[in-house]
Amino acid sequence: MITTVDGLRHGQLVRSIRGRDRNQYYLIIEMVGEKFINAVNGKNHPLSKPKKKNLKHVKVMMLVAKEIENKFANGNQVTDSEIRASIVRLQKDLEEGDRLNG
Repeated sequence: MITTVDGLRHGQLVRSIRGRDRNQYYLIIEMVGEKFINAVNGKNHPLSKPKKKNLKHVKVMMLVAKEIENKFANGNQVTDSEIRASIVRLQKDLEEGDRLNG
């Protein structure tokens, strides 16, 4: 299990495993200290109101929304609709991988 922000990337997919938002998917937009991230889903947690999550309460997926990561790296603006579309696409990639692996 990942317990520090080392190696995490902007635009990386995470799934909440604790709390009222359990099983919700988010993208990482910011690392806060050593053990927290700010995450968004473009709906109830838009870019203007990110969700602060403890790394113990999320499962980090090895999928990254490259277009979101590139926009953050270049200082370009990201929209909530882009966040939502990226999460949907990454979830489909995740489901396809699950079907192929078992």
